[in-house]
Amino acid sequence: MTLAAPRGGGYSGFVDILVLIAYYLAQAVFWIWRLAQLTAVVLGAWALIDTLTHDAAHFVAAGKRTKGFWLGANAAGIAVVLLMGANSMLGLLGVVANSVYLADVRPALKYYSPVRVRSNIRFPGNGGSRGGSSRGPGPRDWTPGR
Repeated sequence: MTLAAPRGGGYSGFVDILVLIAYYLAQAVFWIWRLAQLTAVVLGAWALIDTLTHDAAHFVAAGKRTKGFWLGANAAGIAVVLLMGANSMLGLLGVVANSVYLADVRPALKYYSPVRVRSNIRFPGNGGSRGGSSRGPGPRDWTPGR
């Protein structure tokens, strides 16, 4: 299939459209790569900060490597991503190290983290407060035999 030349004798309008399409496509690819780079840095920072917040005993209890190992792996991962970019081979290894921590180690550590206890204890008959209630029993109160 061949393109017939427009009446003006050239393809300038057609070529201009192709140039604009190529330009905007290149811009879209550029910004997608920037977004991927930013995502890799945020992922690495999240993994590094999360590693710092957990106790070293939790790593041993979860049966994972030591806290020092994961601190080193996550710090090296984010450093490589910052220095070489997320789309380099070493940058991809850094992203994988941070992702393995977040996908495998972090859920295991959350299982062994201390449980947070609610500070408000609700007693039946007093509306959930610690003091006495002037109201009578409500519809959610439970008493045996009722």
